[in-house]
Amino acid sequence: MTHENPPFAVAVEAGSEGVSPTRIRAAIAALERFGVTIATFEDAGFPELGETVPRLDAVTQAAFAAPLSGATGLVPLVRVTAVEPFHLATQLATLDYASHGRAGWIGEVDGGALEAAAFDRAPLDGPESRRAELDDTIEVLGRLWDSWEDDAVIRDTATGRYLDRDKLHYADFEGARFSVKGPSIIPRPHQGLLPTFAVSGSAAPELIDVALIRERTVLEASAAAGQADTQGIKRTVVEVSFALDARGSAAVERVGNRASEAEAAGRIHYSGDSAGLAELITEVASFANGVRLLPADFGVDVQELGRAVLPSLRRAGVFASPRSGEHLRDALGLAHPVNRYAATAL
Repeated sequence: MTHENPPFAVAVEAGSEGVSPTRIRAAIAALERFGVTIATFEDAGFPELGETVPRLDAVTQAAFAAPLSGATGLVPLVRVTAVEPFHLATQLATLDYASHGRAGWIGEVDGGALEAAAFDRAPLDGPESRRAELDDTIEVLGRLWDSWEDDAVIRDTATGRYLDRDKLHYADFEGARFSVKGPSIIPRPHQGLLPTFAVSGSAAPELIDVALIRERTVLEASAAAGQADTQGIKRTVVEVSFALDARGSAAVERVGNRASEAEAAGRIHYSGDSAGLAELITEVASFANGVRLLPADFGVDVQELGRAVLPSLRRAGVFASPRSGEHLRDALGLAHPVNRYAATAL
């Protein structure tokens, strides 16, 4: 069973620091020190026009952060149209092993002409095909992770068997754009199934664990979270971009037009002092299970978040940091999933 009163999660986007291992190391150290629930990693997908500094992809950033952290969940954003599902399942399972059960993932679809040309694939032609692509990917990842039962590795020296072959299963997936036979090439992840995040409405409700609520106002976010709840989605996390007053500089002067950029992306935006952001997060906590915070300037805004906002939320009983060694599913109040193939032999 899932928790009836799950802990409120605070996720912070750290992908802007993916330009170098040094900055990733500093970013994850700060997030660990401040005790946030999750670090998310979003890469640009394609370089911006004129950009000359290379950036690590999101899964690689999270993998690099794994041995540098002990409590923070690591959740990369993956554009599923730019990866092979079988390899993605292996990458994410490996991330879960490297982090000792602290991995999750955000599924997203691009499928536009630029991406299609880069990967020699046909572009997706509308919201229905994009949703189907994400649904198929989530489904096949779950099948591959479950293709090894938890006790498949037996290391039986008497018979010379490393595996019990009856505990391995074919995925046998046939989709519109790809098929996967399976089984996976590595054992089931620590968490069984990694927590799956997706923007609300972008995937079938029964396939995701956490709906990301991407709306422009708190009122709209509350309504969207309520709809996700009625659809049976286990957890809701509201996205908020933010900039905080710091070092004698007003946030609105420092970040300029970031509010309009956030509005264009469909997210709530906050610019102002730390107390105001704490109030906003407290309001979100009344109808959702967490926030995903996207700082305008990681170095400045995350320091203010850790210095003033998170302590205020702890004092108010809104937020508590995850425990070292705790699985991400536990930190989110999600139960360990039963293997779908446990009663069926290969």
